[in-house]
Amino acid sequence: MNLEKKKQIISRMLGVGKGRIKFNPERITDIEDAVTKQELRSLINDGVIYVIPAKGQKTKKEEKKRRGYGSRKGKKTARMGKKERWVTQVRALRNYLKSVKTQVSKEKYWEAYRKIKGGEIKTIARLKEYLGGSS
Repeated sequence: MNLEKKKQIISRMLGVGKGRIKFNPERITDIEDAVTKQELRSLINDGVIYVIPAKGQKTKKEEKKRRGYGSRKGKKTARMGKKERWVTQVRALRNYLKSVKTQVSKEKYWEAYRKIKGGEIKTIARLKEYLGGSS
């Protein structure tokens, strides 16, 4: 007998995917006989039907472990590319520039914008210095 429908019902009941629902192969007849949700719940409590743990992504806590110098291989640019780093930096600078746009003249704003693009201004501290402490 096909138990896919029962898997689907159980996955909805438990709020997990169908692929994580497993049946005890020795008690398949009990699962086939179960008709109502209540009967399925009792089989779950008995351990005939069980959910395998999610593989999923690592938590932030797990990701922070083993990041020290001894675990790193390759160049700095292998871990984060030059372009990726540049894009992050430019976005941060442009966001800051946008936040102080009302306090700066139009000419000064666009001049700073171009200097950011050209790589003349690389940090927010330098940007503040260039804008003349008007932030």
